[in-house]
Amino acid sequence: MRGRRALTILLILSLMSLTGCWSRKELNDLALVMALGIDLVPEGYAVTAQVMNPSEAGNQKGASSGSLPVVTYESVGRTVPDALQRMLSMTPRMLYLAHIRVLVFGEALARSGVSDALDYISRDNQLRTDFFLLVAKNSKASKILEIITPFEHIPANSLYSSILVSHKKWAATGKVTLQQFITELERGGSNPIMSGVQLKGDVEDGESAKNVQSISPKTLIQHAGIAVFKKDKLVGWLGEPLSKSVNYTLNDVDSTVGNVPSPDGGTAGFIVTQANTAMDIKLNDQGKPEFTVKLNIEANLTTVEGTLDLNKPSSIEGIEKNLEKRFDDRMASDIREVQQKYSSDIFGFGEALHRKYPHLWKDYRNHWEDSFKTVKISVHSKVAIRRIGSVIQPLQRELEEK
Repeated sequence: MRGRRALTILLILSLMSLTGCWSRKELNDLALVMALGIDLVPEGYAVTAQVMNPSEAGNQKGASSGSLPVVTYESVGRTVPDALQRMLSMTPRMLYLAHIRVLVFGEALARSGVSDALDYISRDNQLRTDFFLLVAKNSKASKILEIITPFEHIPANSLYSSILVSHKKWAATGKVTLQQFITELERGGSNPIMSGVQLKGDVEDGESAKNVQSISPKTLIQHAGIAVFKKDKLVGWLGEPLSKSVNYTLNDVDSTVGNVPSPDGGTAGFIVTQANTAMDIKLNDQGKPEFTVKLNIEANLTTVEGTLDLNKPSSIEGIEKNLEKRFDDRMASDIREVQQKYSSDIFGFGEALHRKYPHLWKDYRNHWEDSFKTVKISVHSKVAIRRIGSVIQPLQRELEEK
């Protein structure tokens, strides 16, 4: 009996310590925000929220009531939270930001600096830090979020998925989350990047549901390479080749494709199946740092245009040598262009110097951007062709032999 009483008292005390559902939020009272767009206006910030319409989001055959799976609201305020509060005068439910997939900045705001806008985003405990950051190239963020996209009923999900796919298979886009951007922004010796998006086609057509009711959509959202930042300000854009060089240097390439001249004068297409990058730092005779980017790449042949004899080991070795030279020359040139044109260390060379030579870093810390512009950086790659496909000889060679 004493044991039962003691157990009863223990259970009662345990129940008293439970918090219950004091912070619960009913789903019917919330408006799920899937994407946010922030633009610069004279009054402060114009914030666009792409809100999911739950009654239509799961409808695979289209809108049953004539409405779309998402609704966008736009409001202007002195600060970002001010604009979101003013938006409540238009929305029938409380905005819930925990499910945001992408945050898009207008180019004008990105060039003026995003730190003030990000202060609220990073400070609000309702928001996660795993959504992607984007810059609308030559456009406003609101225009990007007003486009109806094919395949995905919710445009924010389309943007999120396309970033994952293009970064993994194309390697010419950034995959930058809020946490990654803030980390690069706050530490010395590196500058952040973002992925860029732009509109392809007519904006007005893209805002209508008819955009996805034809075989060829009138308007599409297209990735636009990588946006280069110096601290929190956008300073320029990198096209496809330079964007790939950035991701190679950052050791952030899963797979991509390309082509290179073959030893017989034809063209050999390849797909990268594995890429690993390391940075080596040495001090020269004057005690100044010199960097070497070391790449180890494995690739498969995808096409061979010409009459190259693939039965000869020297043919494969020739393609490998051409690939190594292509990587060495192209990446060294691209890194040099970023150095001289933007003077922004988006590669993290300064951070690598800080880790290896912390005492020497003290001499560079306050003027690294100036030093980065002239520091010597070389590239050394090692390429191995692993597979040549199920057809051994090029078709053109077989035709000539007949």
